[in-house]
Amino acid sequence: MNQIFGTIGFTGGAVLMTVYLIVGARGAWKIKLGNEGVIVVAFITGQLYAQAGQTFAFVKDMSGGLSETIQSSFGSGANFGAGAVAILVSVLVYGLKPSKLRNGVLGLMLPALYTAAGGMLATVTHIISNLTGTVVA
Repeated sequence: MNQIFGTIGFTGGAVLMTVYLIVGARGAWKIKLGNEGVIVVAFITGQLYAQAGQTFAFVKDMSGGLSETIQSSFGSGANFGAGAVAILVSVLVYGLKPSKLRNGVLGLMLPALYTAAGGMLATVTHIISNLTGTVVA
């Protein structure tokens, strides 16, 4: 016996974390997430979405669309890379007045944005990917 909960899988983990995120953000009873907790849980949920593959591909598509829109808004001559978009969204998440809905949606997109940015940001998503893979696989 080397598993506590049995096989969960990435899709199962993504669904479980989505429910936890929604219930925790509402905070109506025992499960309560603060504004920063919503960001962390949404980030992990977004990472599980990415690992679940085609089932939750809409989040990657949504993240890519946001990134392309921001980059193209500066014109074709501008050098506005994926790293700048990832940092911009991170600043928005942590810099604006807390909103659980906005933080949850942007937190779900951050793993895809960090992976597209590369460098140290992608390293963060790879480490979390390995950790979540150990838990749910």
